[in-house]
Amino acid sequence: MLENRSFDHMLGFLKATNPKVEGLVNQQYSNLADPRDLKSAEVFASPVAGPKMPFDPPHEFGDVQKQLYGPDATGQRANPPETVAPMSGFLFCGNATADQSGPDAAGKGRCVMECFAPDQVPCITALAQQFALFNFWYSSLPGPTWPNRFFVHAATSGGLSDSPGTEQIVAGYSFKNDTIYHSLAKGGKDWRIYHDGLPQTAGIDSLRLAYIDPFTKNFREYSHFAQDVKDQILPDYTFIEPRYGGFLDTDFVKGNSMHPKDDVTEGDALVKEVYEILRNSNYWQDTMLIITFDEHGGFYDHVPPPPAKPTGDDTRYANQANDFAFDRYGVRVPAIVISAYTSGTIIGSDPKDATTIFDHTSILATVAKRFNLSPLTSRDRAANTLEVALNLDQPRDDAPTELLSSLPAAT
Repeated sequence: MLENRSFDHMLGFLKATNPKVEGLVNQQYSNLADPRDLKSAEVFASPVAGPKMPFDPPHEFGDVQKQLYGPDATGQRANPPETVAPMSGFLFCGNATADQSGPDAAGKGRCVMECFAPDQVPCITALAQQFALFNFWYSSLPGPTWPNRFFVHAATSGGLSDSPGTEQIVAGYSFKNDTIYHSLAKGGKDWRIYHDGLPQTAGIDSLRLAYIDPFTKNFREYSHFAQDVKDQILPDYTFIEPRYGGFLDTDFVKGNSMHPKDDVTEGDALVKEVYEILRNSNYWQDTMLIITFDEHGGFYDHVPPPPAKPTGDDTRYANQANDFAFDRYGVRVPAIVISAYTSGTIIGSDPKDATTIFDHTSILATVAKRFNLSPLTSRDRAANTLEVALNLDQPRDDAPTELLSSLPAAT
């Protein structure tokens, strides 16, 4: 799971070579430079993104409401889930942040509308073309990293909808029904989290205990991943955390998570490495690899998030000012499923088709279905599972064994 990029921003311009991709063509979708002035300039989504952003676009809960509904969105109050979002306030939020970052900053706000051309991120592009790309995979709530990452571990954020403060992170989080890792252990299955630096999962109380255990087998430095694959000692379920760089600050540089202020080519290189390790191993015919992003990071996407099933668990970490029932997904993010039984397919052609709507809890629902585990919340109980990506009866032997490398960003 990588960081803070929307579907359109990363892969939208694949539509030029595959019209089944629910993406972009030039001069198609835009935001007004000033959404309150209908005569202001249109800024179109375009394939001109740079590998590093000059600032981190806003993406807290209140920011996302404005991105979805425009600058006159009702503060922290979420619109009803049946209200279709016009996706009109991305540039407004982008300029608001850029205006604070020095001379000529206002123009930098347009970066939120800038997207990558396919050849800028060749590894994730190749996998999207070769395997299963999901048109309608959404982040689990319209908010930032921490609550969305909690959903991929626990099918809930316990009501958390904004970024936690350092004191909250240090105190740790717990969830009514624990996590997928506890479910696996109870079901007699093993699991492991590979990390490069301090893992975000250590913010969950029970996982922190496993992380600091000097004899832990459940947490392991990512530097061991290739050898563990070679030695065939992967567990039943593996989660890979990228290198975030600065974990408790706001820069997140010198990492490979694809965080906006960092070099996106480093994240593309991580994608290449993980794929090639698995593709050229004895695990190839037995493993499903899922690549996705935690949330959109403030970058433009043109598809309105649909209603979502509320989690139905406790909301101990709720910000009452947000007045959010967790009944709407967040902004769309890239998601690719890779396996020997998957060949060049696009999942979903109609955003209103509920059978092709996915979010991070689809991973948990798939794991639960595969290993006969109980769901954690109402969200993963209702989630669509990922065997839809398995479109071959026999394993393919023509999948690339090596991907093109990304060009590093200019220093």
